[in-house]
Amino acid sequence: MTNAIRAELIKMRTMPGVWVTLCLALPLTVLVIVGVLVGAGDAVPGHTFNHVHTLRQQRELLGAGYFGILVLAPIMGVLCVTGEYRHKTITTTFVLVPIRVRVLVAKVAATALWAILIGLVTLATVAAVALPWNAGLGGVTTQVTDQAGAVVPGLLASAVLLGLFGLGFGTLVKNQVAAILLTIGGSLILESLLVALARAIFHYDLNWLPNAAGAALAGDNARGFGGGGRGGERLLQWWQGGLVMLAWGLVPLAIGYYTTFRRDVT
Repeated sequence: MTNAIRAELIKMRTMPGVWVTLCLALPLTVLVIVGVLVGAGDAVPGHTFNHVHTLRQQRELLGAGYFGILVLAPIMGVLCVTGEYRHKTITTTFVLVPIRVRVLVAKVAATALWAILIGLVTLATVAAVALPWNAGLGGVTTQVTDQAGAVVPGLLASAVLLGLFGLGFGTLVKNQVAAILLTIGGSLILESLLVALARAIFHYDLNWLPNAAGAALAGDNARGFGGGGRGGERLLQWWQGGLVMLAWGLVPLAIGYYTTFRRDVT
């Protein structure tokens, strides 16, 4: 099993798309950092930017990477499985590891590690960009870093489960480009439309969809400008969001395993 996980990590390390995905975490995090500091400046007339001064703003600044995680972690999961079909290595993988469920478990582990790495890159970006900028505007760095216990665990956990969601979707849709477009388009565009329609017509909160469930797990204050719930809908409790996100990953993963992953690939 250890060798299978190591092999998956090596395969992902050699895919350019993985590194592009990882590098995109930096600009997406910076984008949200700018938004948080602009939002803080709205409270002070004549200031475009201002240091964060409320608890919510402090947690949003520290968790500015959530939007990048929301977009990129599912892509990492998709790349892990669809890359096998795109680069014609799936047959070799199954020859070396004939028990296919072990292959899938190894991919879950590899996706989780790369998703955590995305989360760490966003946190490093916050440390390198947001904290000095906020301090330069007159903010107190320790007031932001003191919120690490409330922000970081949920942020990294949401990264892992969003990666699992992408992996599960990738087992269903073997075409890499289609899987990426459907995963991201579904969670960012279609989900927003469904949430808005449900609230407008039925007065019901669709807070169990992937975006909103991930935001609940990351924490309402840790999701930056990209999470669900910004339109006023009630989010689930953090543990409920975690269970829902786990289901969003495991259900398509199980369906994909029994429908596509076990098929003859030759």
